[in-house]
Amino acid sequence: MTTCTTEDCFRETTLYLCTECIVELDGLLQDVGTLVLLLDGPIARTSVTKNPGSGGGGGHAGSKPAINLDALLLKAWLRQLPARAHAEAMDNPEAGRTLYMARIWVPQARDLVWGPEDKRVYGSCDEPIEGGDSPMLCDGRLTARQEDDSVKCPDCGTVHYVQDLLARLRDRARGEPMTPRGVREYLQQKARVFILKKDFENWVHRGKLGYVLDRVNTTGNAQRIYYPGDVLEVHEDTRDWGMRRHGLKL
Repeated sequence: MTTCTTEDCFRETTLYLCTECIVELDGLLQDVGTLVLLLDGPIARTSVTKNPGSGGGGGHAGSKPAINLDALLLKAWLRQLPARAHAEAMDNPEAGRTLYMARIWVPQARDLVWGPEDKRVYGSCDEPIEGGDSPMLCDGRLTARQEDDSVKCPDCGTVHYVQDLLARLRDRARGEPMTPRGVREYLQQKARVFILKKDFENWVHRGKLGYVLDRVNTTGNAQRIYYPGDVLEVHEDTRDWGMRRHGLKL
């Protein structure tokens, strides 16, 4: 037995986090994927980062940056958080520090994305609009309180269930299914991540990466396809574990 690594938590545990802290971290991590996706909205909103005439640069009085740098940095910090609380408690001797930072970053991101009224933004409606020559999708902004199970589009009146909207956001984050070679080329181009063929095969063999379905073709041979987002998550988990193993900072 040892002591939980969370500051001011003195519970005994066999891992680096006690059960209570694992549950708390897990609750914070559940929102991270959605927040990372939706932070692009706050990032695009300009904000004054220096008081006019305060000195130290910043351009002329009242000048604004092209993006919200605070939101951009926050998105980068959120990406450093682990995907799973229990794995963090097992592998990271500084898991308490991870929980400490998650307590700061996640509420800040929630405030930026969902606002002080705790209104959650779930993106646009995307419901097909009838009429006209070319099909169009409703761009109504979907917002709801945290406790709401459904949300009504203010533009077209379509009612969406929150769980369906969250599933749609997760699917967008995962991307379109591709062949192993297609995934590796896509991540190299879009995310500047270079994944070796042998690493990909090793993850599949070890059960760390599941395939989507068997793609049937004219030759009769099925080919497995994968979500780029799933592959990227495994790559980042493997990289982080390797850095921790060698005592390097993330």
